[in-house]
Amino acid sequence: MSEINSIIQKYLLGRTSEEEELQLYLWMKETPDNEKRLFAEKDIWDLYGFHFDRKSYEVASELELLKSRIESSKIRSGHSFMRVLKLAAMFLVVFGLGWASRYIHLNKEEHLAEVTMQDVYVPKGQVNQLFLADGTRIWINSETRLTIPSVFAPNERIVKLNGEAFFEVAKDKKRPFRVEVNGQQIEVLGTSFNVRAYNNSNEIETTLASGQIRLLTGGQTTLLKPGEQGLFDRKSNKLTIDTVDPESFISWKDGRYEFHNKDLIEVFKVVERWYDVDITADETQFKGMHFSGVIKRNKDVKHFLEMLNKSISIRYVIDTDKVRIENAN
Repeated sequence: MSEINSIIQKYLLGRTSEEEELQLYLWMKETPDNEKRLFAEKDIWDLYGFHFDRKSYEVASELELLKSRIESSKIRSGHSFMRVLKLAAMFLVVFGLGWASRYIHLNKEEHLAEVTMQDVYVPKGQVNQLFLADGTRIWINSETRLTIPSVFAPNERIVKLNGEAFFEVAKDKKRPFRVEVNGQQIEVLGTSFNVRAYNNSNEIETTLASGQIRLLTGGQTTLLKPGEQGLFDRKSNKLTIDTVDPESFISWKDGRYEFHNKDLIEVFKVVERWYDVDITADETQFKGMHFSGVIKRNKDVKHFLEMLNKSISIRYVIDTDKVRIENAN
């Protein structure tokens, strides 16, 4: 995790110093891309605020907390109190409107009897980002449900996934991190990887970007190395390992989806989730067809349809969030 990501996470946890808050502001102003990362993509990022006392997130109360923190510290020469306070208020607006983060406070000292399961659901057409107090960072794709305990056990960290998510897991040798999906368990100590496991698909796709993970499937254990992908067929209970370019499978978290000779019916399912539309298509007309290309969050479904029409002659009708596609051949 880069230094700026670390500062962002510390800010969400309420642990940033005055210098770090100023550093984050200056970083944002360095390039349009940095500012875009914080402000643009409102349609992707949604704010979820969870505190250890489980109170609702309130921007006003957060501002007062930050204000008292600034007041109690010595303001360095050249930085007036009002300038820093305005900066603090600006950040609250930034994170309240644009930067989607969810802070789940996992306090080891909380009594185990108080453990509850938190469901994080991201609907169609959206992507969310979540920070855990152990340092783990998770991007959650459209139409995905992630279930997280309010407090991790002393000897393990377990979450349940239905959908797609990219994990940057913080290292903790005493508490391995496990992701449970239908028919498979993924175990890591500290690494980054992507999991795609939707209910309407027979496949569980696990792609390793860095580190090492262990796939536990039907009593069988398989280790993945960076650049490898495990594809588990839930019908046949068969696991295959391929070498891939991980970036092609995790680019969705940066606002684009890459397809490389992907089955067209599966592409339709992704497009439905990505743009929050319902696609009606006779699968027999598109059986055996494949698609290669890139779709982006800042485009609309028509962009995909026009791109598809360049490789396959189609007719389509868009009615609000309903899309009907026919093979024109």
